[in-house]
Amino acid sequence: PTVANAGIYVAHARGYFQEEGIEVHFEKFDTGERTIPALATGQVDVGAGGVSAGMFSAIARGLQLKIVAGMTQSQPGFASSAFVVRKDLVDSGRVRDFADLRGLRIATPSLTSALGPYFYRILDRGGLMEADVETSLLAFPDMVVALGNGVIDAALMTEPFVAYARQTGAGERWKGADELYPNHQITVMLYSPEFPQRAPEAAVRWLVAYLRGARDYYREVLHGSGDKTAMYRILAEYTPIKDLAIYPAMVPTGLEPNGGLNMASLEGDQALWVAQGHIPQRADLESAVDLQYLQAARRLLDGQ
Repeated sequence: PTVANAGIYVAHARGYFQEEGIEVHFEKFDTGERTIPALATGQVDVGAGGVSAGMFSAIARGLQLKIVAGMTQSQPGFASSAFVVRKDLVDSGRVRDFADLRGLRIATPSLTSALGPYFYRILDRGGLMEADVETSLLAFPDMVVALGNGVIDAALMTEPFVAYARQTGAGERWKGADELYPNHQITVMLYSPEFPQRAPEAAVRWLVAYLRGARDYYREVLHGSGDKTAMYRILAEYTPIKDLAIYPAMVPTGLEPNGGLNMASLEGDQALWVAQGHIPQRADLESAVDLQYLQAARRLLDGQ
């Protein structure tokens, strides 16, 4: 449960699903990849998670999952993920450019998850190879501690941990994800094979409710100038980020208000992981992406 799912949480809290005749039961998974088996077997109808090598591999293996909408992207100015560098390395001038990362210890949660492509773009911009840095796989909470005690020098992190690193003086937000990979597709919405077959009208109405929630978040948080406390309370109710005071310090996630999907980003990520051997064979994204339900939902909402 992360802020990337804000559209779902707002729609649920404000009764939009109920208005569409849909009763929602949330099932929590610790990673997006773990939702894949549950989706494939119809144990869950809808999955929201990060783009990953595991997702592409599942589709390539013939699992009839459908990507039905885009959720979050690294939109300019709205990238909740960032490359954080230890504060003393920035203040001393030790790290000024990407090439200065040579020999440093860099942490990332995974090389095959949505943050993996950023790692390789960082290396590329510094003219570096993987062997030129020391890579550690760490969970986000551990990264803040590791930066603070000097165990690592930099990390690919997401909010609220970026804000925590800044507040504690452990690290500086050196480059936002929007600078490293503009408009990168980070999370998507997936349907199980059975859901739209069993309930085609519900497959549309789920997205009607979702888009209403996503547009509320987009309008009130990303482009609103008024008091955002009501929205922060909804996010605090559904996510582990309970401290309302941390929300104004966080860079908000770039939620796409119309469910737009960056196909070039998906193709680029798949090509990267295929080249690295993380995906045995390419997934046919043309058949895996099915936007008919999203288009129908937009027509219902916008009267087009």
